[in-house]
Amino acid sequence: MKFNLLTIAAALAGTTEAFVSAPRQQLKPSSSALNNYSTVKWSPSGAATTTFAPSQSSFSSAGPATNPSGCPFHANYDAIREEIKLLLDNPSWDDGSLAPIFIRLAWHSSGTYDVATGTGGSNGAGMRFQNEAADPENAGLEVARAFLEPVKRKFPEISYSDLWILAAYVGLEATGGPVIPFQGGRVDHPDESYWEQMSYGRLPAAEKYCCPHLDDSNVQSSLDESGKVKGWEGLCTHVRDEVFYRMGFNDQEIVALLCGGHVYGRCHPNFSGYAGPWVEDMTKFSNEYATDMLEDEWTLVSHADDWLDAQGAAELRPAPGNRQFVNKKKYVLDDEPNQMMLLSDMILAWDPEFRTYLEMYAADEARLKADFGAAFKKLTELGCGF
Repeated sequence: MKFNLLTIAAALAGTTEAFVSAPRQQLKPSSSALNNYSTVKWSPSGAATTTFAPSQSSFSSAGPATNPSGCPFHANYDAIREEIKLLLDNPSWDDGSLAPIFIRLAWHSSGTYDVATGTGGSNGAGMRFQNEAADPENAGLEVARAFLEPVKRKFPEISYSDLWILAAYVGLEATGGPVIPFQGGRVDHPDESYWEQMSYGRLPAAEKYCCPHLDDSNVQSSLDESGKVKGWEGLCTHVRDEVFYRMGFNDQEIVALLCGGHVYGRCHPNFSGYAGPWVEDMTKFSNEYATDMLEDEWTLVSHADDWLDAQGAAELRPAPGNRQFVNKKKYVLDDEPNQMMLLSDMILAWDPEFRTYLEMYAADEARLKADFGAAFKKLTELGCGF
């Protein structure tokens, strides 16, 4: 089963960023699926094109994921795995693979967990509802949810919570990443009342607590003498204490999750405000993220750095008001692939404790694969009661 953005877009008459369609049969949308809104899709080349996808309201026809007792229906996970595999290679989306955005969906649906209160996490699939979907850190994930909707409709017995996690596991395995044993049994929230115990700010923000950057034309002024962004220590505190320690992770697990997760995919200016891929091969598991962070030279840029356009790196210009590091130098032409690092990535090289593990994973891909697999399984099962 292959999917193409334009065919489903036509069938569903437009909504958010991208969707897919099954060639075996013509999808017939309900009236609630019609006429939402369009958005701009940022292509790998940097060109902007308008595409469409169904809104959250169009998903309601899939029906409940649990039986009246609240227990999940039995699902044929092997059959669902095979169906997900058929989705992964898709030249109409980004760099030709849906694995990266499925991995991000699982990460963000799980990364809200709070060990102190037992709230958040992958159990519940809260991103189906407006409040959690509206978190700025979840921008663009309606695309991943839309791509998986035909699978949910074919296998209504699987909960959305399980489907999102299983899709990430399948994506990891298909791209050479760790093989993670899947545990099903997550139960979807029946409504949005769960949000009363939740809040925004649980997912990592790329520049939180860093020195404000007020002048796009003078972004270098936000660097200290050592080349680090002023206030990076505060960003470290955010990533550690406010995000990962809150979920129960230690420093090694933090570095493993970032090194394994950010080897996939790219940032989109119209979603996160940041732009470009972290690594050259963004659809294959590797330790390239760790090695490149340590070995490459990185330049801080803003949207005003239009010299990137002239050097064939327009895709690395973040949206106005944002900063990121790129593997380019002004007036220096090279044949290196276009890559970037967020400020929240660079703290792994700047913080001594984080750097110890970064160097370990840069030297040992097999160790990273094993540790990332264990940490990602832990992340996706937090709060599930398994």
